[in-house]
Amino acid sequence: MTTPLTPSRIGIGEVVRLGDAEVLLEGHLDVDDSRGIRPLRLPRRTWAHFPPNGEILRAITANASGVRVRFTTAATTLNLTMRCTQLHFAELAGPVNDVVVEVEGEPVHVVRAPVTDIRRLSWIGDAATDEPASEPATLEIALGDAGGPGPRTVTVWLPQGMMVDLLDLRADAPVVAAEPSPAPVWIHHGSSISHCVETPSPTGVWPVIAARTSDLSLINLGFGGQCMLDPFVADTIAATPADVITLKVGINIVGARSFDQRTFTPAVHGFLDRVRAGHPDTPIVLASSILWPGSEDTPGPSDVEFFDDGHVRCYAAGDADDVARGALTMTESRRQLAEVVRVRAASGERIAYLDGLSLYGADDQERYTLPDSLHPDTELYAEIAARFSAAVFGADGLVPRAGLG
Repeated sequence: MTTPLTPSRIGIGEVVRLGDAEVLLEGHLDVDDSRGIRPLRLPRRTWAHFPPNGEILRAITANASGVRVRFTTAATTLNLTMRCTQLHFAELAGPVNDVVVEVEGEPVHVVRAPVTDIRRLSWIGDAATDEPASEPATLEIALGDAGGPGPRTVTVWLPQGMMVDLLDLRADAPVVAAEPSPAPVWIHHGSSISHCVETPSPTGVWPVIAARTSDLSLINLGFGGQCMLDPFVADTIAATPADVITLKVGINIVGARSFDQRTFTPAVHGFLDRVRAGHPDTPIVLASSILWPGSEDTPGPSDVEFFDDGHVRCYAAGDADDVARGALTMTESRRQLAEVVRVRAASGERIAYLDGLSLYGADDQERYTLPDSLHPDTELYAEIAARFSAAVFGADGLVPRAGLG
């Protein structure tokens, strides 16, 4: 059973029942209750607009990045029963991340998520099959006296690179749904670099870190490989109450050659226009991508090189000569995004531009490496979060936190 809350300038969530317990589910936009409570980061109504080869998109948007369960209890022990589905892309196994349990914001239990199911996806996403790997798993969580005596708020962060079905929650004391967060709502949309499956912990996702640093209630629409200026994503953002919106655009579009120099700018304007239909005055920050070493001035498509020692390299594999014929590069995408913001801000729109190279650029390569030449590691994600928080939500930032209430 789910009960949606009436959104306002407070966090968005749903009260869901897990056995005898009622909990607050946050950071999602819909649920699939066919096998339990599966949080979704795009509403099911958008599925009809997915492309024919949309199985990867369907799976990625059902990953639980930024999704958390919050409740209040005086219990000392919990038993949480769940299914966790690992994605396999052709023969390449996807990540298995952690489940993190916090009491009053402090971690008390961290465990690798159980793999109870596997979803096998074809490389282009036109087919998906599900395979059971085990029975549903029950996590035994000892809270002890963490947080002091009496009721305290417990938060369970779900594994960001997996699909999760919540089945049951039992405890040695009553469990009630936590009150919604009074923090302003921040919607963030981006690519795999915002999805952050590479870090083991769901609390290591950089938008999660930034939200907690700046006291914001996050909805993370970081979709690995799927940040394509899709109209149904823009419409979803438009329909979701928010106090601030950030969009980090470029890497997936260049890598997939989704747009070229002629079509990219109009597509960005079209996406923003659809968002503005629901958020005429909400501050928006349009951010470009971080550095893609060795691929800044080469168009897509992207490719992956596999080495004997097990590591991989993601790179733009297009023909540099195609740039003269209109192919889009990372460098050109940043120039166009900055111009989009200049034009719209000049008309009085509440919009600002953030250069992704300020989050990770050429001068950072010696200190921070990208293990696969594209995606950050845990340390760099934390650094990106710190820089983003300061640049966007800091006292002198593009959208100071103090002005959001």
